[in-house]
Amino acid sequence: MTIRSNRLVADVLHDVPATLRVFLDFHMRCVGCPIASFHTVVDAAREHSVDLDRLLAALHAAAAVPTVGFAPPSAIGDRPGERG
Repeated sequence: MTIRSNRLVADVLHDVPATLRVFLDFHMRCVGCPIASFHTVVDAAREHSVDLDRLLAALHAAAAVPTVGFAPPSAIGDRPGERG
């Protein structure tokens, strides 16, 4: 997935949860911040004095790592009360 600098931080975090660690590693407290829904990646980098190219490279690296899947119970037919 390509993460562009004009994407909203909240959308990046939602679409690629692995990027959460990147924002924290850059000492950016975007996770849970109400401004994340309005700030783009470039806005956040500027606000936190972070080099945009380094941030984007780290976000792309995080997005490229395959994640171990999590299947909620409803996806595998294991709903509470449906055993048997």
